Amino acid sequence: MPVISIDAKDDVLKATATYRQQRRHVIALYVLALSIIMALFGWLLSEQYKQEMAAAESHINARANVVMAWAKGGFSQSGQALFGLTELLALQDISDSNTNPQLQQALENLTQYVPLIDEIVLFDIQGRLLASGGGKWNTRFNISETAFFNALTKEGERELITPLQVSTGDQRLYFYHGRRFENSNSGVAGVVVSRIVPGVFTDVLEQMNVYDGESITLIDTDLKLIARYPPSEGSMAIGSQIVSPNMTQWLDSGEPALALKGVSPIDGRMRLMRMQRVGAYPMLVIVGIDLHALLADWRQRTWIFVLIVAVMALLGAWGARHYLSRLTLADQLRQRIEEREQARAEAQVAAAAFQTHLGILITDAQGLILKVNDTFTRITGYSQVEIVGKTPRVFSSELHNAAFYRRLWKQVLKTGNWEGEIWNQRKNGELFPEWLTVSAVYGNGGVLTHYVTTMSDISERKAAEQEIHQLAFYDSLTGLANRRLFLDRMDAALKALQRHQHGVALLFIDIDNFKQINDTLGHYQGDQLLQCVAQRMGQMLRDTDTLARLGADEFAVLIEGAESSRTQITQLVERIGHKLLAVLNEPILLGEETVTITASIGIAVMEGDEHSVDEYLQQADLALFKAKDNGRHTLCFFDPAMQAALLAHVKLEADLHQAQENQQWLLYYQPQVNSCGTIIGVEALLRWEHPERGMVSPCEFIPLLESTELINDVGEWILAGACQQLARWAQHPRLSTLTISVNLSPQQFRDKHFLSRVEGVFARTQAPLSRLKLEVTESLFVAAQDETRHKMLALKAQGVRFSLDDFGTGYSSLAYLAQLPLDQLKIDQSFVQQVLDSQANASIVESTIALAGSLNLEVIAEGVETEAQQAWLLAHGCHVYQGYLFGQPVTVDEMERRIEKV
Repeated sequence: MPVISIDAKDDVLKATATYRQQRRHVIALYVLALSIIMALFGWLLSEQYKQEMAAAESHINARANVVMAWAKGGFSQSGQALFGLTELLALQDISDSNTNPQLQQALENLTQYVPLIDEIVLFDIQGRLLASGGGKWNTRFNISETAFFNALTKEGERELITPLQVSTGDQRLYFYHGRRFENSNSGVAGVVVSRIVPGVFTDVLEQMNVYDGESITLIDTDLKLIARYPPSEGSMAIGSQIVSPNMTQWLDSGEPALALKGVSPIDGRMRLMRMQRVGAYPMLVIVGIDLHALLADWRQRTWIFVLIVAVMALLGAWGARHYLSRLTLADQLRQRIEEREQARAEAQVAAAAFQTHLGILITDAQGLILKVNDTFTRITGYSQVEIVGKTPRVFSSELHNAAFYRRLWKQVLKTGNWEGEIWNQRKNGELFPEWLTVSAVYGNGGVLTHYVTTMSDISERKAAEQEIHQLAFYDSLTGLANRRLFLDRMDAALKALQRHQHGVALLFIDIDNFKQINDTLGHYQGDQLLQCVAQRMGQMLRDTDTLARLGADEFAVLIEGAESSRTQITQLVERIGHKLLAVLNEPILLGEETVTITASIGIAVMEGDEHSVDEYLQQADLALFKAKDNGRHTLCFFDPAMQAALLAHVKLEADLHQAQENQQWLLYYQPQVNSCGTIIGVEALLRWEHPERGMVSPCEFIPLLESTELINDVGEWILAGACQQLARWAQHPRLSTLTISVNLSPQQFRDKHFLSRVEGVFARTQAPLSRLKLEVTESLFVAAQDETRHKMLALKAQGVRFSLDDFGTGYSSLAYLAQLPLDQLKIDQSFVQQVLDSQANASIVESTIALAGSLNLEVIAEGVETEAQQAWLLAHGCHVYQGYLFGQPVTVDEMERRIEKV
């Protein structure tokens, strides 16, 4: 073989190093120049961006000041009108029986000639209507119970403007601007109120010139939309509630103005906004500029700069590439000259090489190696010079014993060949599997002359087999055992448990709120988290423990200990569980984010073969569910009571179906009384008389009914029973005035056949629907509010009344109180029972009563148990009650006997 001198090798290395150094210098120079150009253009763009934003902020500040000054002037017109009117009233003797014609003319003139004012109304000290400028008000209208009137007459406010309010007359939105007037003795004589239409503000905004992308919005201090110009496609209607945490936080801070950049809560566009209060008036001015339109020119310049930089980068890259190509050609020419010289020297050796992809080894009859090919050298690492004259024993891996080799050579001598898998050793000491074929070569006369051995490296095939095994029994993400392997280990542990008395325990581990991590950080980060969790738990467990990933964020651990008693294995597993909880609670770095997680662990101790593998898995799963129910980040052992509770739940659900089929339901009635103690109505309540358990508590079966489709059929049965009772009572003189209240579940309302079911009941029973009240809860209005309102209006048209049950305990909102056709508010018993002991609960009940009065709704208090509670409610304006003080739920016969005794 040719030998290259040391000096020649040094020259080659130096030439290669010089070539690489020149390439690095050219590339570094190109990158440096490109970085300087990009930094310069970036700085220019940044400065232009700052100038654009500063000019826009100055513009919207000026525009906000102009709109604010105009709005103040508009309210001042109303204030001046009210002031002049109070001055006139100070000279008049006003009473509800004698209204001065001059005063009436003044009211009409102000209503007609002050553009901002829709109507001016005069109220006396009792809140009664004395006179109005437009004559649109009901003469019996009284505002004495409103907070607006009380603030002006009793709380010392001289002048007050409300946010947008819905008129009880025409259901339109108005501002109410009030000013009190005094009599000759400086006492409060009454209130003058002007009603301002918000449409005036819209008309004025439409006269203003706005730029492209600019918007001007007026809202009140309750974040309801007053006016906006220009209106956008799908924009909100006047009076719509605006949901914006930024605005709410700013209003709470008391700051006069706020500038921010973000998504507009009105049209959803990214804007630069200026929010400013209109003095002490209940109005806010918001001037915004669409950032997309504002920065259009800046983006165009940016693209031009990017294009310029790209062109310069391409030109520079072309020049650098041209220079590098010249360097590469020179280096390739040098390499080809060297390769040609080397190829000439190797030509003689190549002519004698074995042309095969298999490694070939030839020995003489005594087993001494005569010749090998290049493939053999590549596989084993031994060259022909190193191996010729030696025996194949130099490859032995010592994994096969002497008996194996005796059988091999015995078969070769008997059949002439042997073929099979064998492990040998490379020159570097690495063991590898190969497929080996040994053939005996016989000469003339049948004399053994040579052995020819062919070999192929099957390392890749063995690796593929191992990978298939890994995929079949191990999790591809974490490398842990998968469900299949874990179940095999559990089955083996259960069988070993029958033969040996040692402790075995099963742990189910679930990461708390793992879905939030996937939703916020992405699935890639979620996978990294699972890998980190698997690594941490593996470090805390023993080699004898089996850790598996069953799926998603669920892990399982099988612990086999030397402990024989349940107490010992329980203590061991509890220590391991707490270690796992602690190590999982340590912060984990995911990319640039640091997250802290918690986990819940359910534990089942395997004590014998009385349970199967599936049953133990179910026990651990029940314990895990209990751990999560206990607040997460804890562990819980399986208790047979858990399984008993689950079975009881399943049994109760099956019994519910039987109750529906066998009509085991009963209707009880609880009285509703007025302030005189007279029963004016009842509430129909469902009871279940179980054939074995007797009366079942509603707290047990009502939630289960609502979680199944049964609530629709049972609810229809309750409604039909109540309507039949109303129809019977209509024939009885003393009972015909009673009302019956029936609870409706939100699931019933959402049923697509709800209206047809209810109307069918009405048609069958012919009940007087004016005496029927349907009680609904606040959770009904969380979603599909329009559909709910449509169904309520359809029933309302037939005479049915609606009562809002458990008011204040759910999703209380003044919005749906104003929009839905309700007739009554029912104060929840949790508030009623605390009115004497809790100032907060008393305030809530008092506010609810006042709210119901202002909305012309009836109010009833449930859960009244003491006379002191009734006295408090009566003193604060509640005149209808329900509770154990007036009677517990009873059958219809007992209820009728009680009413007839009165």
